[in-house]
Amino acid sequence: MSNEYDVVIIGGGPVGSIASLLLESRGFNVALVERNTVPYPFPRAIALNGFSMGLVKELMGPELWSEFEFTPAIHVGYVLNKEKMDEPFGLMQPPVIDGKILDNDNFGFVSWFNQPQLERLLRTSIEARDGITTFYGHEALVLWEDDLNYIKIQELSSGKSFEISAKYLIGADGGGSFVRKQMGAELKSLGKSIHFLIVDIKAPRSALRPGKDFDAGGHQIIDPQGKRPTTFLICEGKNHGTYNDTFRFEFALKRGDDYTKIQSPDSIHELIDPYLNPEDVEIVRSTIYKFNSLISQNWRVNNMFTIGDATHQTSPFQGQGLNMGIRNTSNLVEKIDLVSKGLSDDSLLDSYQVECYPDSKAVIKQSLFLGGILFNVKPHINLLRAIIHSFNGKRGKPVDLFPAFVPETVTVANGFGPGKANQKGYPMYNYMNEEGFPRSLRTYHPTEYRIFCNGDTSSVLDAVSDVPEIVSPMVVELSDGKRW
Repeated sequence: MSNEYDVVIIGGGPVGSIASLLLESRGFNVALVERNTVPYPFPRAIALNGFSMGLVKELMGPELWSEFEFTPAIHVGYVLNKEKMDEPFGLMQPPVIDGKILDNDNFGFVSWFNQPQLERLLRTSIEARDGITTFYGHEALVLWEDDLNYIKIQELSSGKSFEISAKYLIGADGGGSFVRKQMGAELKSLGKSIHFLIVDIKAPRSALRPGKDFDAGGHQIIDPQGKRPTTFLICEGKNHGTYNDTFRFEFALKRGDDYTKIQSPDSIHELIDPYLNPEDVEIVRSTIYKFNSLISQNWRVNNMFTIGDATHQTSPFQGQGLNMGIRNTSNLVEKIDLVSKGLSDDSLLDSYQVECYPDSKAVIKQSLFLGGILFNVKPHINLLRAIIHSFNGKRGKPVDLFPAFVPETVTVANGFGPGKANQKGYPMYNYMNEEGFPRSLRTYHPTEYRIFCNGDTSSVLDAVSDVPEIVSPMVVELSDGKRW
């Protein structure tokens, strides 16, 4: 067996696995190195957005996709206290278009999922690919550059070590990334680290306390009295989805908390008691987690790159950490593909960081802002929230937070709005599909280059007729949501 590959990926979590599948689908011979022989058994990331879901669906294929359990979230509410969760002062919910919630028949604006199951299905998909060699149960010890990137890896069970090499090396090896450190890339802090007690619960919906039986979604509870800001996620939808009987809590830790004591079953039962009957629950996992807000200052050194948490880490308030990693990985893979096939010169690889850094930094800062809303329990801020609640929440009109954190939504009959191209941010154009459901264009064939046309496509087709097949775009004429 040859030990030379086109690409070596260090780290086989969701982002590294997706990178290997994307590269293999483009004809690359890939080596995937991961220290764990089996997927990590407990949930960590819990939310995938529409782009990530569409990408995962294409990479899994129909059979594996049919096994994947997920539930679209309906909304995220911001409430003052856990006793009045039906009176949010703020609400993040996709727009309702012609009586239907955007993307709700598909993936929603975010979908809850189980990370161990996702990793297992991705590994199954990898096993079926001839172009991916897996080194599970191995870790990288040394790397150096010559004509190629050389990596010395060790099998953890036997201690046996050997060398593999590749033109491209990608570090998907998490927050403490070995590859990033070898690249000499520094992490920049964008905000304070935050400690949480994360608790995953298995329980029937009947365990929910009165006033807590909402559809799939999340609640950010300020809790100014107890000063224990809490995120409460209901991962099962009443009338949709397959991801059932699962709840997540994220309890902010206070100065002086005993980290050992607060993780005890008795303490957890006390914390969840306002939401669920402790007698009917199973504690799947509890752990203290430190969320950082960090971003690497150098994503590329020659033909070495980092992706995922090795490149950027964010707080949990938007559920976008994994999505950011998937989105940026897709960007990098496309560029490596174009350069390796001689369609672009090497300088294109520099645009990976140029294009993705501003977006990633903005997502991290938005998440910090949301955390500030949740964590700030100072009296004057509580008074302001109480006033908003009095004038809006009690009247059934919570502040709509969706436009503040999601690009402006534009919907017209044919799903295309050229007149809005100069609006702030990236417009999230929508279209109505044949069944009459509003969908986001960003989820339409997310792995392909696309040109959406407001009218006849003939001139566009002529213009791209000589474009190499590898970058030849899908040209779509949108008319009442139909592809012609």
